[in-house]
Amino acid sequence: MQRRAAVLAGCWMAGLALLTVRLAVVTCMPDGWRGSGSWPGLRTRAALEHLHGVTTDDGRGRVLYRSGQPWSGRWRPVLVWGRRLGVHSERTEGRADPVLGRVGLPDVWPQPQLAVAEQGRSGLERTFDAVLRSRQPGVTGTLTPAPVAVSVPPLYTLPPQPGADVRTTVDPAWQALANRVLRAYGVREGAVVVIATASNEVLAMASCDEAVPERNNAVRTFTPGSVFKLVTAGAAWDAGRAAADDTLVCRGMAEVPGVRMRCWTVHGRETLLEALAQSCDAAFARVGWMLGRQGLETAAERWRLTETGLQKVDGREVLAEAEAGKVFATPGADAGLLANTAIGQQDVRMSPLQVAGLVSALTAGGVVRDAQLVRDAELHGRVLRDYRNLRPQRAVSAATAAHLLAGMRLAVVSPHGTAHRLANVAVPVAVKTGTAELADGHVNAWVAGVAPYPQAQVAFCVLVADAPSAQAHRAALGMVHDLLTQYRQWFPAAAGGATQTRRPAE
Repeated sequence: MQRRAAVLAGCWMAGLALLTVRLAVVTCMPDGWRGSGSWPGLRTRAALEHLHGVTTDDGRGRVLYRSGQPWSGRWRPVLVWGRRLGVHSERTEGRADPVLGRVGLPDVWPQPQLAVAEQGRSGLERTFDAVLRSRQPGVTGTLTPAPVAVSVPPLYTLPPQPGADVRTTVDPAWQALANRVLRAYGVREGAVVVIATASNEVLAMASCDEAVPERNNAVRTFTPGSVFKLVTAGAAWDAGRAAADDTLVCRGMAEVPGVRMRCWTVHGRETLLEALAQSCDAAFARVGWMLGRQGLETAAERWRLTETGLQKVDGREVLAEAEAGKVFATPGADAGLLANTAIGQQDVRMSPLQVAGLVSALTAGGVVRDAQLVRDAELHGRVLRDYRNLRPQRAVSAATAAHLLAGMRLAVVSPHGTAHRLANVAVPVAVKTGTAELADGHVNAWVAGVAPYPQAQVAFCVLVADAPSAQAHRAALGMVHDLLTQYRQWFPAAAGGATQTRRPAE
């Protein structure tokens, strides 16, 4: 009997202790621990019991353009008890931008609908969800019972405790233009990336994909074709296996033992620099064979081609969907594998972001850097954390980088260059084109370059994927033409290649 009484007394004392601790927590921290997931806190829930209203501000932080303008979210007018109020929401409705990503309610609601924190499901919204997520929503409504009987009850506001904003490097004008050219040329699958060469910040990252509209093709990998010849040429010149002024003869067939590879035309006598400008498959198949697997793998490591090329935060890419490139997928070093790899076929995969980063590195003297997409996190105008981290690494020598840019410029100004259609654009540009042949007879058409040459301020990459050859190349070159035309409007002095005096939307 005494033992049972002791057990009951012990249970009673334990319960009393728990109630005392709970009372202390409620008294000292009525809103719980900030960021602990207890959203909203006890005090807020108590207020909501008497406040009958609507959520006028979800409190979620916004994703901003580099200028500070909101990129995500929307404000809309709503009539509340006869009064027009502005309602802010970050929740995604309709098609989501592939870079921003989607915001939605949790799969399992831990609390009533009025008090559920939204979650980032993809893109930047997902990566920075913990930073953007609201601590408390803003609610406007009437208290019950109303203090006085009036026809229009007084409104009371419970202010939000907002999450931080995330400022990106993206320029709204460049982004709008990139999306517009993709639509104008009817691209079904493709991407446009524009990078500011000085800071390696992404000014535009636009994507289209009819099959999966919210897929970000700018960070997906595709067969790059001849844009990879920049890597092959750079490796050969730095290794001393070839020189830019070496002369060779293209007879329309690769002169590699045991390999039957046709060039897309007969180029005749040419220097290796001219072979780059004319995108000669026969020349670069031989260069790749001379470099060998180790030479190509070393070049890939120096260019970080087996990474995503995108900025990292806390060891993770700022876009979780970004894919790493690759050069070899199988062992071996037979001549056919080397020849195909050297011209960007076989197992080679690169993303438009990686290609834009590659040509941007040439303007930095051959130093490759991570493309910056996010600048910082801000709350009430105060920077909480700066996310920028370039991680510079030398890929090729400064002399080789200059040679590669010269070959890209020759591709535009030479009548035999693959980008000669851009010779009459007012902005001097250096370009490397690429054509990757696919199994279905379609191609990936690439155009990557820098402008204005030689004092480049932007690097760009345009991809039209999985389309008929003539259509793909016409669209890719047309989009570059339109991008450069708009560039000239923003940089009037660029027509003569002079030093620029202003920049768009800083």
